[in-house]
Amino acid sequence: MKFAVGLFVLLSVLSLPAGAQTMFTVDADEATRIDAANTSGRNLPPGQPMITTTTEPAAAQPVLMTPVAIATKKSEQPHRFFDRANSLGFSAMAGSLTADALSTQRGLALPRFHEMNPLARPFVQTRTGAAFYTAGSFAFLSSGMYLAHKTNHHKLEKITPFVISGWEAFLAARNYHLVSKVVNSPK
Repeated sequence: MKFAVGLFVLLSVLSLPAGAQTMFTVDADEATRIDAANTSGRNLPPGQPMITTTTEPAAAQPVLMTPVAIATKKSEQPHRFFDRANSLGFSAMAGSLTADALSTQRGLALPRFHEMNPLARPFVQTRTGAAFYTAGSFAFLSSGMYLAHKTNHHKLEKITPFVISGWEAFLAARNYHLVSKVVNSPK
């Protein structure tokens, strides 16, 4: 499951454009309204072109289709990858992955308990394999966060470890609940 979620996040990061811009066109009537706003004494922001129109009648004036690019995403301040939020996210992710691994090992020692994840099942039969699987999961998720950071998907970078931590904490709690039911059941 972690592999599928990680693969989905990775593909999402690679398919989304980082600096998306929206293009739209302006017809002659809209250009007249923009021209009136431009000449009303307000200063234009740097880099925005002033659109001008002629005073010919609308029937004789050709339709003016001017493409104007407007950035829809506010440029974020650059930040370091190991800032406070990511460090907290890494800690939460490491803790929840470890809790899930420990609860799985505790449950596998009991009868009628097995690993649900078919990708993890061959690894978690031994403690060494479980440690390697947990470390690999952490490395894979951390690499996905770094890729999101490098491609300017900072919201995804910040959200990913907390979503994964919540899911892994839920699985650990579920495992411990099932273990307590088996241990405390009448024999």
